[in-house]
Amino acid sequence: MSYYEQAVPPVRDQRLKIGDSFAGSACELLDCAKAGCMLRGNRMFWQTGACQMGLTLMMAATVEGAAIVMHGPIGCGTQLHALSVQTNKGKARRGKVPSPPAWLSTNLQESEVIGGGEQKLRETILYADREFRPQIIFVVATCAPNIIGDDVEEIVAQVGKSTAAHVVSLHCPGFKSRVVASAYDAFYHGLLRHLPLEPEPWRDFVPLDGNSPQAGMERKKYEFQKSRTVNLWNATSIGANDEDELVRLLGALGLKVRVFAEYANADELRLVSQAALNVSMCNVHDDYMLSFLKEKFGTPYIVAGMPLGFADTRRWLCAIAAHFGLEREAGRLADAEEASARAAIEPFLPKIRGKRALLCGGVVRVGSEALMLEELGMNVLGLRAYHYDDGAEPIFEQLAGALPDIRVAVSNQLFELCNQVKKLKPDLVISHMGTQGTLAKLGVPSVQLFDADKSFFGYSGLFSLLRRIAFAFENTSYQERLAAHVKFPYRDSWYEKDAFYYIKNQER
Repeated sequence: MSYYEQAVPPVRDQRLKIGDSFAGSACELLDCAKAGCMLRGNRMFWQTGACQMGLTLMMAATVEGAAIVMHGPIGCGTQLHALSVQTNKGKARRGKVPSPPAWLSTNLQESEVIGGGEQKLRETILYADREFRPQIIFVVATCAPNIIGDDVEEIVAQVGKSTAAHVVSLHCPGFKSRVVASAYDAFYHGLLRHLPLEPEPWRDFVPLDGNSPQAGMERKKYEFQKSRTVNLWNATSIGANDEDELVRLLGALGLKVRVFAEYANADELRLVSQAALNVSMCNVHDDYMLSFLKEKFGTPYIVAGMPLGFADTRRWLCAIAAHFGLEREAGRLADAEEASARAAIEPFLPKIRGKRALLCGGVVRVGSEALMLEELGMNVLGLRAYHYDDGAEPIFEQLAGALPDIRVAVSNQLFELCNQVKKLKPDLVISHMGTQGTLAKLGVPSVQLFDADKSFFGYSGLFSLLRRIAFAFENTSYQERLAAHVKFPYRDSWYEKDAFYYIKNQER
């Protein structure tokens, strides 16, 4: 049975060659991944982890005209209060009407954990449909119903026959996976199983008599437009500014761009099959959905890495252009954009050259940013990727070729980050959101690896990122003063050990 036919999607641990516990050089990482030893990596001690439900909610909350039913204890939905601020900003930035996501909880109690919560789920879905009249109702199955065995798919199938909304199940049992990126698969699996992804006659187009001259002209017009249409896949770590920059660059090649799936609605999602090419910046985000669209509709896809910096942005543009026979145009566009961008970033380069940086975050992004910063004169001390899978192999092949001895850790553990910073003493840490407070307490300036309100991709993103890095070096007194008055809970003996002492397959 195909993954897409299953009621519940597989987690990344089952679907891919994956690992979250490794430390070594870039070359050693590639050798280990190809030999399969990444699968055996583990720790004797864990301090932190992440629940995939959080990322799935971050994506679902952006969808226009959607209501969310949290099937679980009421506490599982509390983060939606904070997400409403982020999604409203995202909607406004994209010219949509800001509105907080409507959400409800089945509020499972001890009695439902013992006797089952299916009746509560049925009643809550019907109430959401009647009260909010949404286009889509996302049913988020949390850990509790997965443990007690509630048949969420059966309830969704039954209730969906009597609702005006499409009812979409999202299975997010965080205990099933150590890889938080499984959340992307859970979201896309719900879309592809429960939403129509093809245009509907009379709703999206007017059917014409197949023998009339007008019908023939309309078909030719439609086929031409489709042959120049690109679906650009976004995710929570790709903001509106990045979307604008990439749409601008592809539009300069004469291509029409649609952006999916965040901040879309059911009417827009029906058009997802009507494109000549799907483009993703990161296999970690989108490979599950793009593989489905190729299998179901025959739409080819490109995962050409993240367009960060000059080399990778040119490579990204040319890979897409090659599909349409526009390589020469893409080359000329990149030449003109690079000339302008190099002049714009020149004032920042003396401020960052020779500075030592540590990079932490998503596996594809840290690899791409390491190559970009080295190209611009920074010294990248090491990378920390939150997980590694075989889809990241192309970027790490580049990394191993350019920087074979660079130290790479596959880790999302905060105690290991603190140890690394104490030992390496970087001038700057470029890190995933949520760690900036810890880094400030360590006395180190930091820049967020991604921020949905700022630019990172393309040529405007390069300028924006370098400006933020240069600004971080302007005044570090806050971090220095804070570090002098904060004591971490770790003993001195921990800082004397190797940062990756607790990884089981590491030599000591």
